[in-house]
This record gives sequence, C-alpha cells and structure tokens, in this order.
Amino acid sequence: MLLLVLYVGLVYGAALIAALLATGPRWRRGAAVLLVAAGYAVPFLAPTGDPTFRAFVALGSLWFTARTVELLREPKPVPTSRRIWHVLGLVDTLRARRMTPRVDTSALIRLLVCAPLVAAGWAGVSFGSYLPSGAARLAVRWSAGVVLVYTGVETVVALVILLYGLLGVDPRPLHDDPIRSRTITEFWSRRWNRAVHRFLKQTVFAPVARRGRTGLGLVLTFLMSAFIHFAFMLPAVGLFWAGMMGAFFVLQLPFLWAERALGVNRWPGLLARAWTLGLLLVSSPLFVEPALQIVDSWSAPRSSQSLTRRLSPSQRDPQLPSSDAEDRRVVIEAEGTKAESWGSFTLKVWNDDRTRSLIISGVTFP
Repeated sequence: MLLLVLYVGLVYGAALIAALLATGPRWRRGAAVLLVAAGYAVPFLAPTGDPTFRAFVALGSLWFTARTVELLREPKPVPTSRRIWHVLGLVDTLRARRMTPRVDTSALIRLLVCAPLVAAGWAGVSFGSYLPSGAARLAVRWSAGVVLVYTGVETVVALVILLYGLLGVDPRPLHDDPIRSRTITEFWSRRWNRAVHRFLKQTVFAPVARRGRTGLGLVLTFLMSAFIHFAFMLPAVGLFWAGMMGAFFVLQLPFLWAERALGVNRWPGLLARAWTLGLLLVSSPLFVEPALQIVDSWSAPRSSQSLTRRLSPSQRDPQLPSSDAEDRRVVIEAEGTKAESWGSFTLKVWNDDRTRSLIISGVTFP
C-alpha cells in the first residue's frame, strides 16, 4: 500500500514542480513539460496485477501534462497559486466562474439517476462473463459495457460539478447530454468531454486551421485523441487492447467524412440521431472492450493472479488449485492459431462437481 502511495506521490510531485516552473524563460517552460511528462513512466513501475491503479496513474500523468501545456499557452502570466490549482485540478480553473457555494440540483439528479445504472451495467458485464462464448455473450457484455461506461462518465461529471459547486466554482461546460447528438460532429465537438475537446482544439486543431488546413487539423486532432487514449490504456491492458481503443477514435474520421458527404445535419431529427447513435454503438466495442478488461479485474480474486497448478491439456474440467499452491502460477496449454491467441483472456476454472468456480482475468498466451 505504501508503495502505491509513493507512485501517486511521484506523479503529483512532478505535476506540482511543473506548475511552479511553467512561467518565465523558455528553459523553465521546457523543463516543466519534460518533468510532468516523465511522470508517465510511473504507472509502468506499478504492480501488473492492478490494472485499475495503473490506468488511474497513467490518466493522472496525461491530465497533468495537458494542463501544463495549457498554462504555457496562456498569453499572460498566471499567479503561482492559480498555476498549481489549474495543473492539479479536475477542471479548467482558468476559465471556471466563481459563484455562491450551492448544491447543483441538476447534477444531483443526474447522479441519482446514473449511479444505479452504473451498478446495473457492472452487473450486466458480470452476468455476461458466465454465458457460453459466442454472439449472445458478446452482445450482453458490450451492451452492458456501453451502459457502464456512459453512465460512469455521467456520474463522475455530476460528482465534479457537485464538489466544485460546494466550493463556489462553476466548472461547466464539462459534458452536455451526448446521447442527444444529431450528428457525429455534434457529439465530439459540442457534447462529449468538453474539457478534452477544448484542449485538443486549442493545442492541435486551431494552430493548423489558422494556416487554412482545417481538414488536416481535424485528422491530427483525432489522431492525437487516439494517442492519448492509447497511452492511457497501455500500462493497464497492454499494447493490443490499448491499440484497439485508439482505433475507435481513428474510425471516427470516416464517419465524419461520410456524414458531411451525406448532409446528415439536414436530415430529420429522428433519422439523424439514429445515424449518430447507430455508428457510435456499432464501433463502441473498440472502446468498451478495452475498458472491460480493467473491469474484469475487479471481480477476479487477487490471489488468483499467483495461483499454481500445472493443468494437463487432456483435462476437460480443470480443478481448483489447492490452498498450499497459492504462491505459484497456473500454466494453461491451449491449441490455436497465433491470431487467436492475441490479447488477454478471462479464464473460468471449476471444481470437480462444478459447484464452485474461479474467474482469472488477464490471461495471456503464450
């Protein structure tokens, strides 16, 4: 536990020093970026058996780096306290508005609606893991995963608005009912994760668009978004699943080009929303499945990551390892092509009479 606290402290410490350096001569600004970006190495030092922690630390490092870059792009000097608050804060504090401390009623209602749906989505994912392999299992898993991810983001946003509201800060806009989007363009540019959208627009799109290359700016923006999500997931789930999540954002480009060519923004509202939500749902497994690789680890016993019993390939029904072998490793042999063995898998092991089972996530071959 102390080691995990140390890892978090390293990332926060690097961000704090970067905030102090992010002003003045060019060398200080460059040192700020290099220092806060170096924090990205920390999640790779964390235990491999805790993908949630690795993802959390990686996300924090990338978030602090983006906030530092925003500071460096400010045209006027920012006071030290404001720099620290901006880099370490959950919202864009440079543009947040002061207000009378209060409980945001709309955020509270959203929290009360979405929190149970998060639990329902998680339950659906867990239920799907018990179904036989096949289309039905994937349909349940991915459908529940969409509910879990979407309402999970809504829940976090509601909590942030409530927290900052109590502190007398209005951090909005953060998220604006993405499910109501009429087009893919509206989904990404006006509704989904406005904080990241603003960063990408100011840092990637605008500099290129000002040179008259709006098309190139759009491509680079989604490529950068793909890279950020790839980097966020890499320490947690590995190259394959991180690449899959990055591919989700690259795939949005042909969607955008197609809807512009078809004039979707002129379609009737119901048809336009069906187009938008349909494409997002069809492509959602690229985003959802990597996230579910982390969710799977929540229900897997930690001791299962170091269980040990060599199982013969001829065993049709593997047995649970005995308790005296808990400090070793399970070795599974399976026949399959190289392509079939890519990625990580969830292994379900039963005892002799199939009355008890054990789920082990993060199984990789060879």
